[in-house]
Amino acid sequence: MVDFRLQNAWFAPIGDWEDGSYRMNVAFLILMHKNPEQTIRLIERLDGPASSFIVHVDRRASREVYQSIEAWASKRNRVVLAKRSSCRWGGFGIVAASVECVRAALRIDPAFDYAMLLSGQDYPIKPLHAIFEFLSARRGKQFIETFPLDRDNRWSAATGAYQAMNRIAWYHLAFRGRRLHVPIRRRLPVGLKPHGGSQWWCLTRDCLADLDDFLNRNPRVLRYFKNVFIPDECFFQTLVSNSRFGGDVIADDLHYADWTRPNPWPPRILDDSDFDFILSSGKLFARKFDVARDPKILDKLDREVSFVKQ
Repeated sequence: MVDFRLQNAWFAPIGDWEDGSYRMNVAFLILMHKNPEQTIRLIERLDGPASSFIVHVDRRASREVYQSIEAWASKRNRVVLAKRSSCRWGGFGIVAASVECVRAALRIDPAFDYAMLLSGQDYPIKPLHAIFEFLSARRGKQFIETFPLDRDNRWSAATGAYQAMNRIAWYHLAFRGRRLHVPIRRRLPVGLKPHGGSQWWCLTRDCLADLDDFLNRNPRVLRYFKNVFIPDECFFQTLVSNSRFGGDVIADDLHYADWTRPNPWPPRILDDSDFDFILSSGKLFARKFDVARDPKILDKLDREVSFVKQ
């Protein structure tokens, strides 16, 4: 593992992009659990003079997966492995992993303007320079889907634990990999108003530094979310929306995903038949991809989408 005590020299501000048109540094925070070659490919497509990477490997991943990423990262001075958590679907581990990535980036990369949370199964569908230009043109905006859970939203009509307010207001326990939903009502601490939305986001350094400070001053907020159902779809959404940055939110996670045609589970594993939908989405990234099922779609994206500044 790369030592977090390394000097910060390699994270120093890079300066303007090659043509001098803008200045922007991005830390990519990547959560992965399998297919290390796919995560490496993702990093290589996003690697540039103003990119840095914090990678979290699920503690439940095989030793071979972890060692493969560790060996590769040890030879790159802008790729750091984060402290590991066990990430089970619907549980707090995904939030813990995301928070650890944020804190690692804040500790070791003083230069980044934005941090973008990605999965190891994401892939860029715009050239790298276009991603940086997009963020530079909207500097100071927070990209995260977020909506109040106590108002009409896309989860309001769901039943049981999946209902919008039940996700966050009921008490939820994890037992032997299963989620137990106890209909005991709770209330968020420190007057927070509950929000939800997509797990993925792109937030400014100032916003993340404020959230980290808030969590350090209010540790009971983290404790509360340990018993929330699918907390990765509520945690950052609630914190950002209740912060001074709530007015700067653009409710977009910048990802294309297909939840309407599962194969067999949503979101859909994208393949060559989805190519036109992906490119016409206008998004910066798409998910999910799985090289074990269809490596050709990534090859096609590499051919059709230029990852080199023209």
